Amino acid sequence: MINKYSYIRDIKVIDYDKDKVLIKRKKKYDINKIYKYLDDHNINNYLKPFKITDKELYFNYLNKKDLDNDEVAKHLIYALSDLQNKTTIYKEIDKDRLKEEYDDFNNRIKYLEEYYFTMQDIIENKVYPSPSEYLFIRNVSIIYSALNYSKHLVESWYKIMKNKKNERYVYAHGKCELSHFIISDNDYFISLEKAHLDRPTKDFIYFFKKNYEDTDMLSNFNLYQHRYHYKEEEYLYFLINITIPDKIDIYPSSLNKCIELTKFFDRLKLTSDFILKNEKDKKHYEKH
Repeated sequence: MINKYSYIRDIKVIDYDKDKVLIKRKKKYDINKIYKYLDDHNINNYLKPFKITDKELYFNYLNKKDLDNDEVAKHLIYALSDLQNKTTIYKEIDKDRLKEEYDDFNNRIKYLEEYYFTMQDIIENKVYPSPSEYLFIRNVSIIYSALNYSKHLVESWYKIMKNKKNERYVYAHGKCELSHFIISDNDYFISLEKAHLDRPTKDFIYFFKKNYEDTDMLSNFNLYQHRYHYKEEEYLYFLINITIPDKIDIYPSSLNKCIELTKFFDRLKLTSDFILKNEKDKKHYEKH
C-alpha cells in the first residue's frame, strides 16, 4: 500500500508500508549505455535503478550512514580512484585540438587581465569608491597573481603535451561532488547522466570547485594521488583549471555583493594555499 508521495527537489519519493522508492525523471535517454559500460568494467560503486522506463528511473531508497564530510570525501576518493583505475585507456592526442585548447587558455587569461585591469583603472580614478569597489581594490593583486601563475602553468603543460603522442582517458562521473555520493550498505555514485570518457583530472577539478569549503581538500588530494597518481602534464592541467579565476562582477554594490566578493577572494586564497602546501609535500616525499 502507498502511504504518501513527497518530493526531494525533482525526485518523487513514494512511501510504502515497509520501504520507499525514488522516481527520477530520465534526463539522458542512452543511460543504459552508461550502466553497461560501468558493468562491463566491473564498477560496483554506483547506484543502479531496479526499473527503467522511457521517461523515468526507479531506485530503492537508501538510508545514508551518519558520517561527516571528511569521512564521506575519503570514501568518494576510494570509489573515484577505483573507477579510474578500471577504466583507464590511452588515446592519440589530436594536435589541432591541443593547440586550440592552449589558445583558449591564453585567450581566457588575456581577457581576464584586461577585464580586471580596466575595472581597477576605473575605480582608482574615483574619489569615493563604493564598499564593493574598495573590497575589490584591496584584493585585486590576488587575481593578478593567479593569472600570472596560470600563464606559467599553461606554457609548462603545453611544452610537455605537444611532444607526446598519447594521453590517458578515464570514464568520468561528470558531476563528482559530495552531494552525488551516498554511503549506505555500499558506497554509491549517483546522478550519472553526464558520465563520459575524459581526462583523469575532470572529476577532481569538479570536486575541488564544488566542495573546497566542505572538506580538507589537501588530504583528499594526497590520498587520491596515492591511489591514482597524475602524470606531470595531468597535474599541470589540474592546476590550470583550479587556478584561473572566474570572471566576477562587482556591481551593484550591496551587502550581498560584498559577501560574494569575499567568498570569491577566499576561494583564490584557499587555492593558492592548497597548491603551496601540496608542492611542499611533493618535495618532502621526493627527498624521502
